[in-house]
Amino acid sequence: MPEIRMRPKNQVTLPASVVREAEIKLDDRLNVTYVNGSIVITPKQAAQDQCDIMSFAGIGHGLWGNTPAEVEQTLRNMKNSWQR
Repeated sequence: MPEIRMRPKNQVTLPASVVREAEIKLDDRLNVTYVNGSIVITPKQAAQDQCDIMSFAGIGHGLWGNTPAEVEQTLRNMKNSWQR
């Protein structure tokens, strides 16, 4: 198991093998947490890959119109197109 050592100013260097395996690139950001006695370092991009409901906010803006009147007209047109 690779080993690291605490340096002055609380600095550590990740082993090259771990960096390669995790595909960490220069200037990548990492999240660091302390969980149940373990220090966990996670690439920030992995955290962003998880689906967050707020990432969908505004996705349909302008889909049915840009004003309330346009939206009402679009919905009315759609409703009128239904077969009864």
